[in-house]
Amino acid sequence: MRTFLAANLGLSAFALFWILVPVLGAGPASLAGLAVSLAPTAWRAVRRQFRALEAGGVVLFGALGLALRAGAVASASDAVAVSFAGLGGLALLSVALGRPWTADYARAAFAAEAESPIFRLVNQILSAFWGLLFLVDAIAFHFGWPAWVTTGLFAFGALVSIFGPGRVIRLAVGWRIARAGEFRWPAPVFERRSGLDVAVVGAGIGGLTAAALLADAGLQVAVYEAHAVAGGFCHTFLRKERHGGKACLYRFDAGPHDFSGLHPGGALGSLLRRLGVADAIAWRRVDHSYVFGDRRIEPARDWREYARQLGAEFPADAAGIVALLDDIRAIFDGMTASGETTGGVPGMPDSVDAVLALPKRHPLMIEWMDRPFDELVATHGLSPEAKEVILALTGYVSDGRERLTCAEFVPLFGYYFHGGWYPAGGSDKLADALVAAIERRGGTVRLKTPVEKILVDGDRATGLRLAGGETVLARAVVSNADFKRTFEDLVDPRLLPASFRRRVAEAAPAPSAFMVHLGVDFVPDGRPAIHVHGANGIGVEILSKVDPSAAPAGHATVALIKLLTHEEARAWFPAPPGGDEKAWRRSNAYSERKREIADAMIAAAETVLPDLGKHIVHRSEASPVTYARYDRSSTGAIYGVERAARLRGAKSPIRGLVVAGAATHGPGVEAVAISGARAAEALVPGLLAGKAARASAAKTALASA
Repeated sequence: MRTFLAANLGLSAFALFWILVPVLGAGPASLAGLAVSLAPTAWRAVRRQFRALEAGGVVLFGALGLALRAGAVASASDAVAVSFAGLGGLALLSVALGRPWTADYARAAFAAEAESPIFRLVNQILSAFWGLLFLVDAIAFHFGWPAWVTTGLFAFGALVSIFGPGRVIRLAVGWRIARAGEFRWPAPVFERRSGLDVAVVGAGIGGLTAAALLADAGLQVAVYEAHAVAGGFCHTFLRKERHGGKACLYRFDAGPHDFSGLHPGGALGSLLRRLGVADAIAWRRVDHSYVFGDRRIEPARDWREYARQLGAEFPADAAGIVALLDDIRAIFDGMTASGETTGGVPGMPDSVDAVLALPKRHPLMIEWMDRPFDELVATHGLSPEAKEVILALTGYVSDGRERLTCAEFVPLFGYYFHGGWYPAGGSDKLADALVAAIERRGGTVRLKTPVEKILVDGDRATGLRLAGGETVLARAVVSNADFKRTFEDLVDPRLLPASFRRRVAEAAPAPSAFMVHLGVDFVPDGRPAIHVHGANGIGVEILSKVDPSAAPAGHATVALIKLLTHEEARAWFPAPPGGDEKAWRRSNAYSERKREIADAMIAAAETVLPDLGKHIVHRSEASPVTYARYDRSSTGAIYGVERAARLRGAKSPIRGLVVAGAATHGPGVEAVAISGARAAEALVPGLLAGKAARASAAKTALASA
C-alpha cells in the first residue's frame, strides 16, 4: 500500500495533466504537467538523485507541448493517448535499463529490502505490468473506448499493486530456494539393507567432513585416499638433524596454520562438537603482525581495540576505520546468521520466511554481499596506506589479482572478531579427529588407495574403480579431489554436458605457493604469523611459538610462504606438459631453482628476523611440483580453482556425484569444511538442520518389515 501511494504521488504530474485537459485544453495542461515534473527533477538534480518517472515527465510533456504547437497532435483525446503511450514507454524503458520506476518509490518504504535481488525482481515485474497497462490505456483513449475501461484498468492495477507484491515475493523466494545451485537432481534414496551408501574420493578436510556427517546420519561410508596420510593440506611431517652433538627433531605443517570458525556458533567448531570430537584438539591462539616497510602493526585480540590501534596509526582515517569495521562486522554477522538453524554451517536459508527476514535483520549484508569489497572500503574514504592494512589478509584467499566480493573477503575478518587458532600437535590433528569420527560410526578411511575412475551408469554415479582394479559400488559419490582432475580424469568427460566440459577445460587453477621450512637453533622475536608486505612480500610462520612441541627446547620452526600465480606455478613443471616429473624433480636445474628462490625468501625474512640464515639447522623446500605430487592438485594449486569456474552448490552434472572442497566455497580450512557439510546436505536434505530422518532408523525399519 505504501509503495502504491508513493507511486501515485510520482504520477501526480500526469494526473494533473489528465484532469486539466478537459477543463483548459491540452496545451495549458501540458505546460502544467511540465512544471510539476520539472520542479522535483531540478530539486533531485541538485542532490545528484534521479527518478525515471519525474525526469521522463519533463521530456514527455516538453515534447507533447511542441507537438501540439506544431499540429502533430490534433485533439485532446489524442494528447491523453500520447501521454499514456509515453508513460508506458518510460515504464518499459526503465525495466530494460534495470532501473524499474516503481523501485524509486518502494525504496523509501522498504529501505532494508531495497538491495535484495527479490526487491529488484518484484519491481521489475510491477514496473513492466504498469507499463503494459499504460499502453492499453493509450489504445483505449485513441479509439474512444468507454470510460469504464480505463477506470477498470486503473482499479485492476491498484489491486495488483497493493496485494500482488507479497504473493510475488513469496513465489519468487520459493522458486529461488527450489532452484538453489546449478544442478537440481533429486537426492538419492538410501534405504537398501546392505552395501556402501557413499564413496568419498580424497581424505582432505572437505571429504572427511562430508564422510563424518553422512556416517553420523547412519549411512555406510568409505573414504579412499591416495596419500599415506589423511588431511590433504592439513598434515605434518618430521625432519631430524644433528646439531651440537644432539639429535634435533622438527615438526612442520604442509600448509594451513591459522584456523577460523572455532568460536561459539562458528562453522568448524560447531561441526566438531556435533561429531563429538571437539575435545580431541587443544587449540592455541595465533597472533598476527603486519609489516609494511618501516611500519609494523600488531593487531590486538579485541577487534574494537584493533580499530583504535589503526586510528592511532592513521589519525586522519580514524573515524572511517571504525565505521568500516562496524559495517564489516554487521555483514559478517549477517553472513553467519543462517548457520543458527543449520548447526553453525552458513548457507541460504531453506524457508521463505527465513529468507524474507534477512533484509530486515541484516540489511548491510543484503546490500553488500555480492558487491566488490573495494567498493565498501571506498565508501569510507580511507587513505591508500590505511586501506593496505585493511587488506592485509588478502593472501589467505587470493594472490591479489582478483577483485573479491564482500562475500569472499568479509569472512577473513573472523580472524579479528573471533581469532585464528592452531591445533596443538599439528594441523593433522584436525584430520585425525574427523577420521576418528568416521570410524566410530562404522565408516572406513583407506589410505594409499588411489581412485582411477568415478563410475557412471547412464547419468548417475554408481561407484569407483580403484587403481588396483577393484570396483567399489555405491549409491552416491563425493569427490574431494582436484576440480579439474575430477571432471577431466576421474569422470569420463564425454558424459558431461558440452558447456560444462568447456568450463572445466578453460578453468585456470587457483594460486600455488613456494614454501621454505626451517629448523633454527634460536627462538626468534616476533609473533607466530608475520605478514611482510611489499615487493618481496612473504608470510612467516613461527608455529613453535604457539606449540613448543614442534621443535627442541631453545629451537624453533620457521616456515616461509610466497604465493605464486597460476602462470608462475605452471612454469615450475617440465615442458611440454606431461613430461617426466620424476626426472625433473631429481635434476640439478630444479634443485638450483628451488635454492635460488629459497635464498631470496630467507633474505626477505631477515628484514623481520635478523640473522635468520646464520641459525639454520634444517632447510627444505616445497614448490608447486611438491604440492602437485602429494596433493594431486592441478599445477600444485593450493586454493582450488579460479572463482569463475567454481560450482554454485555441491551437485555436479552427474546425478549422485557431489563435490566437496575449494571447488565450491573457495580456499581455507573452515571454507572446505563448510563445503563438505553442504555436500553431505545435498545427499541427505535436512541433515544439517536435523530435519532428515536418520538413514540408520530407516534401514532398521526396512530390515524388520
